[in-house]
Amino acid sequence: MVLTHPFRNPTRIIQGYDFHKVLFEILQGRRWALVTSQGWIKRGAVKKLVLQCGEPTVSYFDCKRNPTIQTVLNITSILKDIDLYVGLGGGSVIDALKGAAVLCALDHDMDTFVNHLRDGIGLPNDLPSLPLVAIPTTSGTGSEVTPWGTIWGENKIKHSVSSSCIYPTYAILDPNLTTTMSKELTITTGLDALSHAMEAIWNIHHVSLSDAMASKAISILRSGLLNVVRNPDDLNFRRHIQTAATLAGFAMGTTQTALAHSISYPFTSQFGVPHGLACSFTLAEVARFNMETNFERMEPIALGLGCNIEQIPLQLENWFDELGVPELVLSYITPDVINRLDGQLITRSRAANNIRAVDGSKAREIARLALYRLNQSTSNRVVKISV
Repeated sequence: MVLTHPFRNPTRIIQGYDFHKVLFEILQGRRWALVTSQGWIKRGAVKKLVLQCGEPTVSYFDCKRNPTIQTVLNITSILKDIDLYVGLGGGSVIDALKGAAVLCALDHDMDTFVNHLRDGIGLPNDLPSLPLVAIPTTSGTGSEVTPWGTIWGENKIKHSVSSSCIYPTYAILDPNLTTTMSKELTITTGLDALSHAMEAIWNIHHVSLSDAMASKAISILRSGLLNVVRNPDDLNFRRHIQTAATLAGFAMGTTQTALAHSISYPFTSQFGVPHGLACSFTLAEVARFNMETNFERMEPIALGLGCNIEQIPLQLENWFDELGVPELVLSYITPDVINRLDGQLITRSRAANNIRAVDGSKAREIARLALYRLNQSTSNRVVKISV
């Protein structure tokens, strides 16, 4: 048997509580670029880095959520004679840096870069491995250990940059950096990690290692996400969720994502639903759909949730109710948006990874049912409170 998606990961992971001291040891006097957002200047993290490591050779402080091709171009324009690329921030910062690093490796060949993003044309196999240091400040995307990043193009179309050359060389995991997340961001990024783990399991590319890591990530998230929401300053809880996100990144980095992510993209691009919510609100319905033909494949998910396979959808719905997911989703969209979506909810490169074939009409039905159940859940709770 030949594995089409063998497990591979070259990233060196350093866990601790002093991200600035770790980076100092990695830099060893090399020329470095810092890519981050304005928020990390205000919170003092950039000052910590500068005091410990000295001023970066070049810096870019204007990364925003859902980075665009223009963001990549802006970053690339300053990356000259750099030995190390450092990204401090959430998945958007790290993904933007990955895109810029690839464009640099291509000697600024914009045609090849854009053809890769828009048409999925593969990048050259001989691109040099790029010296990336990822310092994630959220616990969800897993970008610190994957070989791809998300870049948004014209008309809010989601693209992926994908190359083994952008596996980060180092990932520095400091839970102190995640305590700044709001309650909503903690929940949505945690659900992003959950989606990565579940999508790695109901995936045609799954392997036993990815199953094991995904199942463990689900288990940690199931037991820990509520804890960290209720105790946001507890570094031990934050560290557990950070570990779960990285484990899910390892699993998803082997398999890629599947149907729930395919459905999610229009909800983010057209209605502004945060990615973690958009790719997780359908998980229970996707589980029901996949269980009909691939019941035993769901066992690693059941193991992670601590339930029987047939109980997976209800376990997810009850857990999401505890987290307040229905209210969060419905603060962005209502069930009727299904009728306003352009086209079908299928991104073929993602949906094709699902263990059960699916078309646009079925994807739309899954999303409709998921939103209906969320709406019913909130209505029922209002009735109970009123009574």
